[in-house]
Amino acid sequence: MNKISKRIIKYMVLINLVVILVGFILTSSILPKIYINNEYSDLEIASEYVLEAAKNNTVIDLTDIYAVLVNDGSVKNMCRTISRGQGSSGNNSGSGMGHMGQMGMMNHSKNIDFTSVKNKDIFKDDDGNTYIGIKKSSDYGDIVVYKDYEEIRSLIKSVNLIIVAIFIFSLVLSIIIAFYLGEKFTKPIIALQKRADNISKGIYENTLEVTTNDEIEELNNSINKMSEELKIKDTMQREFISNVSHDLKTPLSVIRANSEVIKDGLVEGEEVVDYATNIIEEVDILSSLVGEILVLSKLRENKSTINLADTNLVDFINESYYKLKNIVSINNNLVIKNELDDRNYYVKIDNNYLYRVLTNFITNAIKHSKSTRDEITFGIKSIENGVEIYVRDYGIGIDEESLKNIWDRYYKGDKSGGMGLGLAISKEIIMSHGFLYGVRSKLGEGSEFYFIVPNKLIKKI
Repeated sequence: MNKISKRIIKYMVLINLVVILVGFILTSSILPKIYINNEYSDLEIASEYVLEAAKNNTVIDLTDIYAVLVNDGSVKNMCRTISRGQGSSGNNSGSGMGHMGQMGMMNHSKNIDFTSVKNKDIFKDDDGNTYIGIKKSSDYGDIVVYKDYEEIRSLIKSVNLIIVAIFIFSLVLSIIIAFYLGEKFTKPIIALQKRADNISKGIYENTLEVTTNDEIEELNNSINKMSEELKIKDTMQREFISNVSHDLKTPLSVIRANSEVIKDGLVEGEEVVDYATNIIEEVDILSSLVGEILVLSKLRENKSTINLADTNLVDFINESYYKLKNIVSINNNLVIKNELDDRNYYVKIDNNYLYRVLTNFITNAIKHSKSTRDEITFGIKSIENGVEIYVRDYGIGIDEESLKNIWDRYYKGDKSGGMGLGLAISKEIIMSHGFLYGVRSKLGEGSEFYFIVPNKLIKKI
């Protein structure tokens, strides 16, 4: 038996114990009081009939009730007691039975001290029999109406036995139900536990199907989704390490080869300068790669030195345009497109970091603008939820699979080598500003990278 099943059984037993205990206490204390009050009410009603009989100097028939009139120490029987099911004394047989009931009453009434009976009282006769009764004063003496108390005791005893039986039955039933529910609930949970263990070991296959239509099914769906994402991340991380190794190995090989040539004295004069220049260029490449990794790490850990300042958005775009024109080759035409109504849009930005994002967008556009239309559009426009800044090329486009992961720091869609950290860094910079980002692309029709400045971050001056 698993731990959850044991816990469910324990809780079910505890609940049953509490319920039975409360029920037993209520039955033992409240039920007798209720029943006794009802008996007193019946005796009150019967006393009215006895009083009427005393006025008429007669006796009456009462079922399971006795009545006497106590006056100056003398006790007079006022009723013929009829047991339940005995019938009335309307015929000779009934009269005989009524006479026998009256004689029985006369016998036990001699053993009771009626003078000691209180207004509402439970008392005993000399033989130890217990009775419940009431005493009422009248012009004819004290009327005492009473009945046997053993019926109440028997009833309470029977109720207690029933409560005990119910407790035993409910306890057994609850254990069976708890065991069933425990097995039913824990079976998918144990399966999910094994699934989570497999994921922790890097085993992402064997997707688990759970159809419980509750939170357990939602948890399973979340784990399956997590597994898929971790699998993608793991794959991209491996590719990242492979790309890093490749990007570091290539310049290191060049540096070593050139250094060995110089060391061995295989070159002289101007050739030494050329080889040294190659070494410096490869060192610069290595420094750039390491710098990219450090920048991404700082941005991811929110330890970047982004300094936000109020900036006119249109002025920033125009300044960036003139700078970016210098990195676009003569084979491409950078077109600026301003669709804003006015120039009064002010936003808190870090010019250097945001310019780096635009540079990355333009660099990607140049790389993929291999079409008859060698044009790149750099634009800004007002949309419903803010201001959008975009860079559009009309090149080869991006496939759907790459679009899903293109912003990830480990992903490189084109398999041409290199780490592909530019968009990952751009994403972190955009998010640090509180902006939105995205890409629209279709194979053969080009791509459009953009970020959106939400309305709440824009001030119009």
